[in-house]
Amino acid sequence: MTTPINYQQIFEEELDAVTKDLMTFPSTFGDLSPEARRLVEELVDLGYQRALDDALNPEVLEETAALSGEMGTQLYNFSNMLQSFLNTQNNGAEN
Repeated sequence: MTTPINYQQIFEEELDAVTKDLMTFPSTFGDLSPEARRLVEELVDLGYQRALDDALNPEVLEETAALSGEMGTQLYNFSNMLQSFLNTQNNGAEN
């Protein structure tokens, strides 16, 4: 599943007006020439793909998986410790 990209919104709301002026681009996406529109779309697509590649880097994912496994183990042990403490407290209150 791919996320649809709103090129018009990115161009009109995210791209700085100074940059548009320096490039002699119009302020609205619809007024771009076909060539300029293609350039903007391609740059956005390439940036999006690069961000996905970086975020889904196998090394990063392996480290994240290892860290989340360790965190899960630590939370499980912490839960057991709290449960043991509460059991001790409840048994002491009953006597």
